[in-house]
Amino acid sequence: MLDQWKDKIKKWLNSPDEKINSYHVGNDIEQNNYIDQKVETKVVYQYPSNKKFNFPAIPGKPKKHSNQQNERYIDLGTESNDNKKHTVDIEENQKKRKPFTPTPVPSPVYGFRKRPNEENEQGMDTPAYLRKEEIHKNTAEILKKTKEVNNNNDLLTFGRENRKKHNQKTEQNSSNQALEQENQLIGQSAVTKRQNDFADDSKTITPTEGILNSEENTKKAEDQRPRKSTEKGKQAQPFNVRMRPSDKKRYYQRKETNKGSVKRTQHKTPPFHLLNEPVGKQANNNVWIEEQSNLLEKTLKQFHVNAKVVATMQGPAVTRFEVQPEAGVKVSKIKNLSDDIKLNMAAKDIRMEAPIPGKHAIGIEIPNEQAKAVSLQEIFQTNQFQENQSPLNIALGLDIAGSPIVTDIKKMPHGLIAGATGSGKSVCINTILISLIYKASHEDVRLMLIDPKMVELAPYNEIPHLVAPVITDVKAATHALKWAVSQMEERYEKFVQEGTRDIDRYNQKMEQKQRFDDKMAYIVIVIDELADLMMVSPQDVEDAICRIAQKARACGIHLLLATQRPSVDVITGLIKANIPTRIAFSVSSQVDSRTIIDTNGAERLLGKGDMLFVENGARHPVRIQGAFVTDEEIERVTAYAKKLAPANYLFEQEDLLQQVKTEEVEDELYTEALSFVMEQNGASASLLQRRFKIGYNRAARLIDTLEDNGIISAQKGSKPRDILVSANELDKPTK
Repeated sequence: MLDQWKDKIKKWLNSPDEKINSYHVGNDIEQNNYIDQKVETKVVYQYPSNKKFNFPAIPGKPKKHSNQQNERYIDLGTESNDNKKHTVDIEENQKKRKPFTPTPVPSPVYGFRKRPNEENEQGMDTPAYLRKEEIHKNTAEILKKTKEVNNNNDLLTFGRENRKKHNQKTEQNSSNQALEQENQLIGQSAVTKRQNDFADDSKTITPTEGILNSEENTKKAEDQRPRKSTEKGKQAQPFNVRMRPSDKKRYYQRKETNKGSVKRTQHKTPPFHLLNEPVGKQANNNVWIEEQSNLLEKTLKQFHVNAKVVATMQGPAVTRFEVQPEAGVKVSKIKNLSDDIKLNMAAKDIRMEAPIPGKHAIGIEIPNEQAKAVSLQEIFQTNQFQENQSPLNIALGLDIAGSPIVTDIKKMPHGLIAGATGSGKSVCINTILISLIYKASHEDVRLMLIDPKMVELAPYNEIPHLVAPVITDVKAATHALKWAVSQMEERYEKFVQEGTRDIDRYNQKMEQKQRFDDKMAYIVIVIDELADLMMVSPQDVEDAICRIAQKARACGIHLLLATQRPSVDVITGLIKANIPTRIAFSVSSQVDSRTIIDTNGAERLLGKGDMLFVENGARHPVRIQGAFVTDEEIERVTAYAKKLAPANYLFEQEDLLQQVKTEEVEDELYTEALSFVMEQNGASASLLQRRFKIGYNRAARLIDTLEDNGIISAQKGSKPRDILVSANELDKPTK
């Protein structure tokens, strides 16, 4: 042993300048000690290294931070300069200890989400409609919270960037401080060195504590908010369940349908400057009113009627004088003096309302000296029109008092407009259509316009509200009404499937289910001239109108019929019974007035928009001065509506005409008649009558269709017709 130690000492003395590796630091120190001292034994304590703890943590135990030293104590007094550098390298390379944190393990069903509490299980016992109400109440709160979270995320990103810059600066400062402290702390022990380093690290972390705390709070908020919505709403999908190909197919199909079910955009109302400016308010001509009231009292006294003018009410075209008779005067006596009063007052025409409902007076309406035109813009700007949220809200005009008359097509639910030529029917239809364009979106209200005159409703072509182009053919109009009947039947079938009774409740359900594409739009059918349709096919038109008028109210289909011939053959009793709302313009006789509104009075109207409006459920008609719309206003409004969206037609007029042709050509006996004619090698109407036991008209139509298809020849007098087609050619389809 002694010889071995001697050899080692000689080797060490021969190479004193050789660099000592950090791995043999312990052996070199022992050799230096052996030169001066005797050999002594030392105990080396090896502590566990800083490796990751891969096992799950035991819950309930607090985290502890151990300050034990893993390094070996080195006698700094006997260390050389090289050894000092190596020990500093070892200390810097060693990883800093961090507190133990348990690794989160995801659940195979719920993932990282919390499991449902007992409260949620108890909530399933509550009725479905109560849970849906809670969901709708909480959606607004969730949207507000998500906005707050987004704002906090912006602050967090800003804080993280600042924290990164701050950490970079602190790392540079700590490295510089470590190099400076190496020379100062040579005489100190390694334990004090580690404690100082730990203290420096804690100092550098303190400025970012506020940012970290805010980040943790926002993470908690982000974790809690979506959980509330998923717990109250539908059950969330599992985290890591494998999807089959069929599941993926359904998932992507649902995704495509969700793209289409986007909320409808808000309706952009056309600006009011498209309409003409309203004329200034008419000043009350008090002098003329006093003269007329005095003249009225004098005329009544001349016929021994004691009455006084109590009040007057001036409208845009008519002034009403309220006459209060004395006790004992019969109302019929004043009513019989209408022609005499008209003569003495030199009026164009007068109308009496005896008595005024709710008043002790009789109303005598006398035309003004100058009638004032009613603009549509002044009605649109009133609160009655703007505050009503119904998409079927329409403006009609001003009453005798000058207040606007606004009605809802839902309450009508079908309307009849009748009057003589030039009385203002077409202008009234235009005001209704312009009101619908201003009030309703093309997604909420669709229009089907039937115009046998071909010119009245032509400006409305290509607006997005139309179901089809303006129908001008009478035969196509009858089929359009049949299409409306079939549409009505389809809507009622959908109501049965969803368990609803009307269109409003159905649309509410579709909104709750986020099925915005399945919402139904209201359909308003406008027929400008009903008399022309009744002349061509009265039975089909009457049947379709009556079916729509009887059943279509609940499914959102409404009818507006206009005619200039209010006779019984046009407005039949069945049509009148199913259309409660009526508008009567100036007519020529009392009979026509009774046909329209069941009372007299329309024969005394002035024309030019002067109308009597009988609303659904009202007993007494209301006199209205209708709003006037010029052609320029209609063109401006329709041009603006065309820019909002392209026209989306459900069918074309040519399709309806093609259906008419096919119905006329096709007959149940056509194929049998064709085979019979080929067997007989001849054709005549009498032959078909005897064979199929049909009338002459039907047999003649069959012969005509065979001739049109080129199967038989033209007529040869009394001789039978020749067959032009062989049996082989019959195999091909005939057109």
